[in-house]
Amino acid sequence: MKPKYEQPENMATALDCAIREFEVNNDVLASGYQIPTNEPNYIYYNYMSNESWVSFLNKMPENYKNQFKNGGGDEIEEKKGRWGVTPPKMASFGSSSRLIYNLSKGIQGFIFEEQLDTRVGGIANLDGFLHKGNEYIYVEAKRREIYYGTHENEKIKSVYIPVYNKIQNICGSSVFRYEPKEIKNKGKEDVKGITFYINETIVEYFDLKQLICHFLGITYDLAKHNVKNAKVKFLYLLYNPNEVEDKIDEKYREKVKNRYDEVESFIRDKKDAFKAIFDAVLQYQTETHKLEKPDIDFNFKLVDQDAYLNELKC
Repeated sequence: MKPKYEQPENMATALDCAIREFEVNNDVLASGYQIPTNEPNYIYYNYMSNESWVSFLNKMPENYKNQFKNGGGDEIEEKKGRWGVTPPKMASFGSSSRLIYNLSKGIQGFIFEEQLDTRVGGIANLDGFLHKGNEYIYVEAKRREIYYGTHENEKIKSVYIPVYNKIQNICGSSVFRYEPKEIKNKGKEDVKGITFYINETIVEYFDLKQLICHFLGITYDLAKHNVKNAKVKFLYLLYNPNEVEDKIDEKYREKVKNRYDEVESFIRDKKDAFKAIFDAVLQYQTETHKLEKPDIDFNFKLVDQDAYLNELKC
């Protein structure tokens, strides 16, 4: 059955479909994922077709395939949830894991789905990692994620509150602070609601909770191994939709462009604050776990798909 090219229902699926048109050049057999156990006529029109996905996966080297299988993102397998079975995340045309895979698969020593212990609330799952000599490069990739939802009134585990307090005390509330919010918590886990502020600006479409989690994993790992003269680069790979702009549904085209510009500007403006937060997290981890503070030269850099590879040249 050929996929139904339904109209996108939000900015995220509008971007998915634009990337689909850009990549498959109207080849309807290359898109439209189906789950036999779900509604027989329902097709995930913003995903690769089953055949295209199998072909894509078969071409993936086994070491990379194992990295994705063992990662925490459930990227390459169908997943069963409360609404039935869903396609593999990486089969989505807007998948950030597919973005970083296609860009990085030819880089010797590159690791996908790097997992680092935060020693606070669990494991930090980084999209990519490359270690060469004294240079450590960590990558977080975003493609469709910034186009839905908001990070205001973020749900967080209570165990992270001491971390946020430490960051706020070290950086000062004008650089970083959080405000508690009321949330409905139906689960057993102790979860609170908070809204982050950086430089007195509400953090709305940027996942700061995730970034701090990544910093916790990175700093603990480097301190635990007592690295010397380490150059640490954190690349925030944000997909630039300009290359598919003319293929984005007219209803969402300006909205997608404006959201990207807003997030891109936010990240660039807050670069110094992110470095201050990293330093504060490093101090938290070394003091909490009584570790020697490693000598780290930290650099946070925003890149798009065109600038990304140049930053991986060590």
